[in-house]
Amino acid sequence: MKRTPIHVIFATVALACAAVAAYDWARLQHAQHVNQAVAAAAGEMTKAADKAGTTGTPGNSRSSDDTREVRLARAMALSKAGAYDTAGPLFEELIRERLDDVGRAALFDLGNMYLREGMGNSASGTVQSVAMIEEAKARYRTLLRAAPDDWDARYNLERALWLAPETRSAPDSPDVKSQHNVKVSDPQSKDLP
Repeated sequence: MKRTPIHVIFATVALACAAVAAYDWARLQHAQHVNQAVAAAAGEMTKAADKAGTTGTPGNSRSSDDTREVRLARAMALSKAGAYDTAGPLFEELIRERLDDVGRAALFDLGNMYLREGMGNSASGTVQSVAMIEEAKARYRTLLRAAPDDWDARYNLERALWLAPETRSAPDSPDVKSQHNVKVSDPQSKDLP
């Protein structure tokens, strides 16, 4: 009689462990599938570039088994290769679909791409395009609205703000001459001020 509750507890713990193991196995299978799809997509991109005789990247080809993770990996690879015109729409598409973990990663990487593009190839940190840095700031702010605890986005936003500040510096002392040159309208005039 005393062994029955112990067996029930043991069976419950064993079932809970089996459920955790099954969940981890399913995640592992998904990760392996994504890795295989990323490797296959990278191979296809390399073959297409070799066939074209250029080092550029092929168009936005998408197979039926591409998951969001595979498309994110493809966009990240294109971005790092400097194919911003091809990577940008891929990132935007992932963001528009939904703003889950993959969407937030796409938003962060899109901001990084704009920041790199705005800085150009300059290692000294000089700004090549203020418009691209403004786009990066907008992406980081959107990401921080969705995930306020994303410290990487905070850091990159701070870096973008340092590169292209938004505050205008006001002169220390007001211009006395412009304050004294006040023009009073003619009292006979029927114009509104």
